[in-house]
Amino acid sequence: MGYSCVTTVLSPAASYALTDLATVHSELSIPIADTSEDAWLTRAIAQVSWGIGSYIKRVLAPETVSDAFDIEQDPYPYQTPGGFPQLQLSRWPVLGLVSVIQTLTPPGWKDGAPTPGTYQTLYAGRDFRLDPKTGRILRLNRWTGVGTMWEALPVTVVYTAGYGALVVETDTVPSAAPYQITVSQAATYSCTQSAAYASGDALTLASANPAQGQFSVTQGVYAFNAADAGQALTLTYATAAIPADIVDATLQLITARYAAWGRDPALIQEDIPNVGTKRWWFGGEPGQKGPFPPDVAAILDTYRMPTIA
Repeated sequence: MGYSCVTTVLSPAASYALTDLATVHSELSIPIADTSEDAWLTRAIAQVSWGIGSYIKRVLAPETVSDAFDIEQDPYPYQTPGGFPQLQLSRWPVLGLVSVIQTLTPPGWKDGAPTPGTYQTLYAGRDFRLDPKTGRILRLNRWTGVGTMWEALPVTVVYTAGYGALVVETDTVPSAAPYQITVSQAATYSCTQSAAYASGDALTLASANPAQGQFSVTQGVYAFNAADAGQALTLTYATAAIPADIVDATLQLITARYAAWGRDPALIQEDIPNVGTKRWWFGGEPGQKGPFPPDVAAILDTYRMPTIA
């Protein structure tokens, strides 16, 4: 029995770049004070990062997402006997779970009036076990603790995943404008997971201009409504730490582009008397089957999302 998974990004990554400008300066031996080529370098970082992301079919920077699982091609999954094997989340490694909710009966209509659905919150260690490294969730029998099958019912998982760390810190909304909090690790901030009052009640994420009980966030700067001035809050967010080998692959590709910057890509040979001969490869390297050289592809393939035809 198969299932489908629909992923919704709730808090996108602040940046999808796989390296930063200072690291590229160092790699190319360009003094950090020399900003004459920064526009080109910034564009190269974005383009190479996007190309790698397209190749591996994954987002590596932490994001908070919702995965909605359902039986494939079945409008009434709760009536289907049997169940799921392990659930595979769309993102991993998992930095923190927000909720796992199972739909017992979906919303519907009765006698011409809408009826609400019924839902059950599942708890780690009692109802399921998560492997954070792989993003796989095993259903547990809550009475025996033994692994079992997921029921043929819709399941929605809200979580934060990617390469980095989850940070929890307490702050207080300033008593005067601007009603903003800059988190302690704003330099590596990637996405928010939640903001909550001291009582535990959660604030709602807004895109901008938050009302009371709401917040917005940009690059690690949280903004609140004046009505929440002086409130003590718990902020939970993720910082990014891209794996070193991915950074290395990114730098190799940027270095190759930098070396070829401005030259005729079709030049195959140029003889200069008493100086020497230049030859460029036209096309891929020997053994190259995809968009990247074999040594770079070997690094990226370990992160690549499996493709099922």
